[in-house]
Amino acid sequence: SAPLPPLAGLAMAQAPPGPSLRSLVAYELGASGSMASVSFQSAAMGGVFARFPRVLLVHRAGEPAGRALYIFLVAGPAPAEGGGMARVVHLAIPRGESAGSLARMYGAFRAFNPACAQTQLLLVDPDLPQRPALAQAFPAAEVQLSVFHLCKRLQVQIQQLTLEGYVERLILATLSDTMYAATESNRRKMHALLRDLVTPDLLPQLHIDWLLNDGIWATHRERTWGESIYYLRDLEMVTQELSEVFRAGLSLESCITSLAQHYQKCVSKSPPDAAMCSAPHPHHHAAQVAPQSLPASEGDSDEIDRRTEECIKQSLRDICTEPAAWLCLSELAVVQKSVQLIGTGEDALSIQVLEDAHTVDLKGLSRCTCHFNQVFQLPCRHILAALNLDRKTLQPEMLSRQWQKGSGARQARRDSADGLLEILKSSWNESLDKSLLVSFLTEEISRLLTHCSREEFERRYRTLRELADSWIGPYIKVKL
Repeated sequence: SAPLPPLAGLAMAQAPPGPSLRSLVAYELGASGSMASVSFQSAAMGGVFARFPRVLLVHRAGEPAGRALYIFLVAGPAPAEGGGMARVVHLAIPRGESAGSLARMYGAFRAFNPACAQTQLLLVDPDLPQRPALAQAFPAAEVQLSVFHLCKRLQVQIQQLTLEGYVERLILATLSDTMYAATESNRRKMHALLRDLVTPDLLPQLHIDWLLNDGIWATHRERTWGESIYYLRDLEMVTQELSEVFRAGLSLESCITSLAQHYQKCVSKSPPDAAMCSAPHPHHHAAQVAPQSLPASEGDSDEIDRRTEECIKQSLRDICTEPAAWLCLSELAVVQKSVQLIGTGEDALSIQVLEDAHTVDLKGLSRCTCHFNQVFQLPCRHILAALNLDRKTLQPEMLSRQWQKGSGARQARRDSADGLLEILKSSWNESLDKSLLVSFLTEEISRLLTHCSREEFERRYRTLRELADSWIGPYIKVKL
């Protein structure tokens, strides 16, 4: 690769992790000759930032010895492959956190990444040191508070207020709703709740007016409910894992090496590396890599896999209502981007997708031990992986009637009507009117939620969520 421009006070090096890829390192040496600061970027990191330079998030992690790790991540679109760790585009441990030291660190990032001229928005922790140094390094970009950091900070502060249990649970549940659906209504609801339930002397430290600042929430507000969950989960996972590696108390040379190795292990496309990134499962020794990962006839196998997945998608669209199909397609997307470890037994398959291991009932392929299948009664990622493995498609009997199109849905309504008929035939008692009302209301709500578009489903669910909480609340979050 072309030589980098000289950077004052820093030495540049190219450390090749492989025959065709090169990593970039900038470092300073201390008086003893040991490494005093380091900035690291692999070729893969540089490639990700070059593709997605518009929104950059800067996360700081401290450690007891006083050193700090700065993690740079893309906060807009990100690669589908590699999981949350693929958002990481730069790692740096500065020599102290003076304005000059951080300016050199940001300068190293700019030297590594010509695409930073396209960066329009920088998302930062409210407590990030020397924010003017960051603004000077990116004069064309706006510096804004990160919703991820703001919500984590608010969560910690709420837990430190020693509020009554039900009050704390209510506030944290409302905060969760705000994080995943950052509508103005949800943010105002959160703001009003804190103002009403937290004593005035404690409010200033919470900075509740941040909830009403449209500029802070503008980018996050564009994400759907599902996208918000994946985005926040990615950041939580990445920052926690890299912080743990950083806080192991290693020398600077060993620390940056361990960080780079952990990153490489998590984003590697090879099945062994991807499996190593996940925490080991107690039944892992019984698992086997799915046959499609074997090298023999790889091109043919890939084509068969592609056709099988398309058939599964089509069967989902044909049989399921739109919200059900959307939920299942989201699960299938995880399967397509993950390593699947599948172990066989007499009467069950052990399916492991990334770190999650669950058991799929071979009889009918309709039941799994995972939360998604238990709650929604829909084909989860583990059932879809089993279908994919056996080259099968979804069948109507594999999902609950309420999610089926046509006759299945009509039959579900007839079943409900039969239940009402039983009530009408029964002897009158004081709760009869209430039972009838609840039955009719439950049936109508189910119909409205399961027979509509994805956008309408999300809107109706949010409305129901607010109605239920405000009707039965204010201090009880109703389980839907």
